[in-house]
Amino acid sequence: MDTSYGPRLFISRNTGDLLSAVTPDNRTITGGVLTADQPEEDSSFSELMSQARQKMAHLRSQGAKFIVAENCQTLQQARIAVFAARKEQLPLIVTMLCDEEGVTPSGGTVTAALISLQSLGVDAFGISGSLTPQESAEVLELLVPFAKIPLVAAPTAGNPNPILPDFYDLSPKNMADSLTPILECGVSVLLENSGVSSEHAACIREKLFSFDSTVLHLEREDEQEHIILANEKDFFIISDERLEFTEPIVCHHDMSDEFIAAEEDSVDVLTIQIDTPDDSVVFAENAHLAGLPVMFRSDDELALKSALMLYNGKAMIDTDCAIEEDALRKIAEKYGSILY
Repeated sequence: MDTSYGPRLFISRNTGDLLSAVTPDNRTITGGVLTADQPEEDSSFSELMSQARQKMAHLRSQGAKFIVAENCQTLQQARIAVFAARKEQLPLIVTMLCDEEGVTPSGGTVTAALISLQSLGVDAFGISGSLTPQESAEVLELLVPFAKIPLVAAPTAGNPNPILPDFYDLSPKNMADSLTPILECGVSVLLENSGVSSEHAACIREKLFSFDSTVLHLEREDEQEHIILANEKDFFIISDERLEFTEPIVCHHDMSDEFIAAEEDSVDVLTIQIDTPDDSVVFAENAHLAGLPVMFRSDDELALKSALMLYNGKAMIDTDCAIEEDALRKIAEKYGSILY
């Protein structure tokens, strides 16, 4: 996130698809909300990204200076938003819809999503849904060891009263007090959610902006000692000393047997041979069957880019190929991958 916005933000609904972000020095920045649509079955990745870009361009024309991709249900939805925002040159915050265990509606984990999305350059990442402050804090604790970017939360004011549904469990002061565990996770961006009235918002802003984050000592995973990868469901922490790869797996219609065999052999990473852009499409159709992380091997630059674009995760790239080293570095940076 552009540091000129300040280190902390409270984001509330404005009108329509517009948002208002308030900074500690009381500046207001207009943003836009991008809610992922349920994609049509025959929509391609490029078509979905084009739709997202059109929505972002419209929001920018209305004055949006940043975008919140809200309540993403799948990693693909979030990645599409990242690539679209990159094209439109707009800062992007992503929130994943999840339950109290940190599991998304598609069965993935928010930790895997964080690892994948921050490698692509998303400006801030967080969780949303119907989580209370306590439930939000428990999920955020899962993210802390891996977070390199600002964390975001959108807690509710508890549960609605069954008789008076406009009233929620937490009063404005009680909700502000309950935010301490969230802020102790390093969260610096809070979004308005269910049950948050104007009185709640005022108390939340005061709590957020007065919290002393300098006392925090958050422990992070050491990526000098481990390789951290992710697919669309889970994440993997692997020691470089014992890393074992499969032989290159050729892409074909049903790759499940090769994936199962690799898991039975206790291999760490699937090596996927990508010879043509069509191979990248075939693998993308099979990727949900893979229970292990992936390394792509290709001698074709376009095919490799296509595979990385379509892969919902953080992958490795085999440097033992015909693509020049400088080109590989640029590809790895663009798609948030690790050269090996």
